[in-house]
Amino acid sequence: MILSFHPVIIADVQIILGDRSLSGDDLSLIHDAKAIILPQSCSRELYRTCRESSARLYPNYDVRYAYEGKIGQSLLFHERGWPHPATTRWSSVEAFALHEAQGVLPHRPPFFLKRNMCHEGDGVYLIQGSSDLQIALEDIRRKGDSGFIAQDLVPTEGNVLRTVILGRRIVTYWKRPSVPEQMVTTVGAGSVIDETWMPELQEKGVVQAMQVSRDSGINLAAVDFVFSLPNPEPQPLILEINYYFGRRGLGGSLRYYRLLMDAVRGWLEENGFDPERVSLV
Repeated sequence: MILSFHPVIIADVQIILGDRSLSGDDLSLIHDAKAIILPQSCSRELYRTCRESSARLYPNYDVRYAYEGKIGQSLLFHERGWPHPATTRWSSVEAFALHEAQGVLPHRPPFFLKRNMCHEGDGVYLIQGSSDLQIALEDIRRKGDSGFIAQDLVPTEGNVLRTVILGRRIVTYWKRPSVPEQMVTTVGAGSVIDETWMPELQEKGVVQAMQVSRDSGINLAAVDFVFSLPNPEPQPLILEINYYFGRRGLGGSLRYYRLLMDAVRGWLEENGFDPERVSLV
């Protein structure tokens, strides 16, 4: 039996969980399932419960919950040896302040501070001097000090390569600044989507994203890379993994769901299931 918790993917059995907890009937279906399709909004509880069953799961969210937030991801990048901007991890503003009191900053300005549980450009502070640093630290403290990272600024001219892993397929596009010298580039903040710029760097990003997928089992996520553009042979540096990502850069929700369905069917076939047993709503 193929069980789907995804709201737009129909399988042998489909459960629309919403915001309710798992029921006894849900648990019985999970126990009996041979394969389970999970939603991108999958909670830790749902993933843990399904992971403890004998069913195969798509997507693979093992590292999503083992390495949460920017602190967790930076540790993941370090442990796996994936190229990434130099990063230090801080449990609190106080821990950072103790280091700062020694008169040495962990990074040479300009650099970034990034709040731990924020994504898509939120909670990012560009530090160019002491005044920026104090404003950022105070804002982090005021908004709930759950830790943060400090990270080297890579000279990208604001360009970020997004690689979207969909099973064995990887779709790429650039998020480019809409105004000159824009340092934080996100689609939500009005960046320009460009599918054709720097194809040679896109290919490098695809190769690195494939390694990330092989090393971690990630088979549904958006992985962002940056390149030091002044370098004559720039290499991709992994910046962030987004497991719940926007779809405008993929051509909208309808195209995304078609790509997702192809990935799910490919995964089912690889694992010995009939791919025709799932369909879109």
